[in-house]
Amino acid sequence: MEPAKYTDVLIVGAGPSGLMMAAQMLRYGITPTIIDAKPGPDRTSKAIVVQARSLEFFRQMGLADQISAQGLPCYGVQVQGINRPLGNIDLTSLDDPGSAFPFIHIIGQDQTERLLIRRLAENACPVAWETQLVELQQDDQGATAALEHNGVIQHWRCKWVVGADGANSRVRKSLGIRFDGKPYAGRFFVADVHVQDAHQRNIHFFLSRQGTLGIFPFGTSGHYRLAGKLPEGWEKKEELQYTHIKPVVDGALGIELRVDRCTWASEVIIHQGIAEQFARQRCFLIGDAAHVYSPITGQGMNAGIQDAINLAWKLAGVIDGRTQPHLLHTYQQERMPVAKNISRMVDKGFELATGLPRWLKPLRDVLLTKLLRHVGNEPARLYALFARQGQLSTHYRKGGLAVHHATGVRIQAGDRLPFLPVFDEKTKTQTDLHRWCEKSGFVLLVLGTISHHHLHIIGQWMRQKYPRQMHLYYLPYSPRNQAVFDLFEVKPEGTKSVLVRPDMHIGYINDMLNVSLIDTYMEEVIGWEFFGYLPENT
Repeated sequence: MEPAKYTDVLIVGAGPSGLMMAAQMLRYGITPTIIDAKPGPDRTSKAIVVQARSLEFFRQMGLADQISAQGLPCYGVQVQGINRPLGNIDLTSLDDPGSAFPFIHIIGQDQTERLLIRRLAENACPVAWETQLVELQQDDQGATAALEHNGVIQHWRCKWVVGADGANSRVRKSLGIRFDGKPYAGRFFVADVHVQDAHQRNIHFFLSRQGTLGIFPFGTSGHYRLAGKLPEGWEKKEELQYTHIKPVVDGALGIELRVDRCTWASEVIIHQGIAEQFARQRCFLIGDAAHVYSPITGQGMNAGIQDAINLAWKLAGVIDGRTQPHLLHTYQQERMPVAKNISRMVDKGFELATGLPRWLKPLRDVLLTKLLRHVGNEPARLYALFARQGQLSTHYRKGGLAVHHATGVRIQAGDRLPFLPVFDEKTKTQTDLHRWCEKSGFVLLVLGTISHHHLHIIGQWMRQKYPRQMHLYYLPYSPRNQAVFDLFEVKPEGTKSVLVRPDMHIGYINDMLNVSLIDTYMEEVIGWEFFGYLPENT
C-alpha cells in the first residue's frame, strides 16, 4: 500500500469559501491542500453579490482594485408593488457610509473565484480538481482522508480538515453532524439575460399579484440577472429556457421585457438551514457546508467568506505553535450566532417577498411603502440597513475573545474595526484605519498622548514579545483626526489602547496603555505561547 501523504490543512471544496480559506492560510504562511470534485473552475455566474464587508477583506489582501475593475457598483434599490412604486433605497444619500465600499458590488461568482485561484497559483498552491473525498476519519492527533482522483484512491494524513464543500457537504455527513433546515415553498428560477436598450444600474424588485421578480444589473450594459418564483403547478423542465419563464417575467413586470439573449438559466429549490455544529474535533465547516440561505438575498457567499476569515488566523496560529488549540473553539462560538441572525433576517425578508397569500399583498405594499419612506428620510436608519445588508454590523461582543476595559461604549471589543479616514502624523499622509491592518497579525492602535520614551519602550516590547505578529500604530490627537477620537470617545489629553485582531475585529480595548494587561489578554484569552521576555523598564 502506498504510504499516506501529509498536509497541515486539507480544504475540501474550491468555491468562494474554500478558496478564501486557502488564500488566507497562505497569507499567514501556511500552504494548505485544496481539492474539488469538479473538473475545473465554474463557468457560471451563480452568486453575484459581494457585500461591503467582503470587499474590505479583499482590500486587506490587495485584491480590491481587481475585483472592482471587473464588477459593477450598485448604489440603489427600487421596489415596485401592485401597480405602483413602493419606494427606493439610495445609498448615495449616505453622508458617512462607514466603508470604503458604500455600495452593493455585482460580479459573477466565477470571476470572484478566478481572482482567488490566481492568488493561490501565484503562491504555488493550485487546486486539485477532479479529486473528491470518499472517506474521512479523525482522532485526537489529526484526520485521515481518502481522496479519489481518476479512479485511484490515495490516503492523506491531515492535522486539520476544513469542509467547504457546499450544502450537501460530504465532510459534514462524514462527521455525522445534523443539518437543521427546510426548503422554501415552491420552485424558483435564476437567469442571466441581455435586454435591448436597457441601461438601469439599480436593483429592482417587482412584487405583483402575478409573481415576484428581482432584476440585478450585471456586467456590461444591458446584462441582467433575473430571479423569481415560479407559479404553482409548475412542471420541471429538463433544460430551462427563457421561453419557459418569459410569461412569469412579463407577468411580474406588467409589460414585456425585451430579452434578446439568455446566457444561462436554472431552476432551483431554495433551502434554508444551519448545521448543528460548525466544528468537531479536527474538522471545521464553513460556507454552505455550515449554513444555507436564499441566494436572492446576497448573504450566503459573503457569510462563507467571513467564516474563512474568522477561522484562518486562528488555525494558522495553532499550526505554527503560537497559540493554544483552545482558540479554535471560538470559531463556532463567534460564527454560529452570526449565522442564526442572518438566517432570521433572510427568512423574514424572503417570506415577505414571496410567501404571502394574494389577499395579504396589498397590506404588504402599504407596510413596505411606510418602511422605505422611513428609512429614506432617516440617515441613521439608512446606514443601519446598509450596514446589516453589507455585513458591516457583524460583531463578536459576546464571544470569548472580546475584553472591554473602557468606559466608552460606542465602539466595543468584538466590533468590526470602523472605517475612518486618518491623517498619519508620522508620514504626513492621508490614510485610514483599515490600511493600517493590511499586514497579517495583530495591530495595536494607541490613541491619545504618550511620551516618545514610552512609545520607544512599547515598540521594544512588541519587537521582543511579538516579532512580526503585532504591529504598532500611534495616533496623537490633532484636529484633523477629531472624528477618530470622537468615535472612540478619547479626550485629547487621554489615552486609549485598541488591539485589533487579524480579521479586523477589535479584541481588546482599554482606557490606558498597559503592556502587562495586553500580555495577559494575549496569554489567557488568545492562548499565546510566549517567546522572549518583557523589558524591565516597562
